[in-house]
Amino acid sequence: MKITCLSDTHGRHEEVLVPEDTDLLLFAGDAGTWGTEKEMYAFNNWLGKQPGHKIVIAGNHDRCFEGLRGESLFTNATYLQDTFTGFDGLKIYGSPWQPEFRNWAFNLPRDGEELKRKWDNIPNDVDVLITHGPPQGTLDQFECREYVGDRLLRNRIAALPNLKLHVFGHIHSAYGHVYRNGVHSVNACICNEAYYPANQPITLEL
Repeated sequence: MKITCLSDTHGRHEEVLVPEDTDLLLFAGDAGTWGTEKEMYAFNNWLGKQPGHKIVIAGNHDRCFEGLRGESLFTNATYLQDTFTGFDGLKIYGSPWQPEFRNWAFNLPRDGEELKRKWDNIPNDVDVLITHGPPQGTLDQFECREYVGDRLLRNRIAALPNLKLHVFGHIHSAYGHVYRNGVHSVNACICNEAYYPANQPITLEL
């Protein structure tokens, strides 16, 4: 199965080229910049033109999802918010939360009990995990200086025996793919720190 991963397009999705042979397209949040419904409708229309089965979560810029059900905006993709779905034998779970960063959407206090409860809700038998933010120590370095990933998410991932793929974004400067302990970790940010679409979607076989 060919899986294409992307995140953090911030309204620049029209400049992204998704491989035509994609079977499953995973999007890890921040389709927009201002978090408006208008941005999401435009992104949904773009998704309708892309190949494969599409699964989407929100990110910290996607404020409109805090007050709306994502299903009402996405007709061309499956929207996950602390929920799971299946595709071709894979169990896929998506969640938009991340440690508090300014006054954005889906923020919870770092290392707090609320955030821990969100990660505890991830099913033990999940195969593919989509979160907006990265775990601590994996593709989470901000501008080559500071590691800003989530310690609680790192701990939960370590306890998931079936996990094969974790897709995330949020930290634009840490774009990339690593394979460690049987798990593909993908920071799929399309935009760089200047919000320019400098990166391409990351595609892998699973």
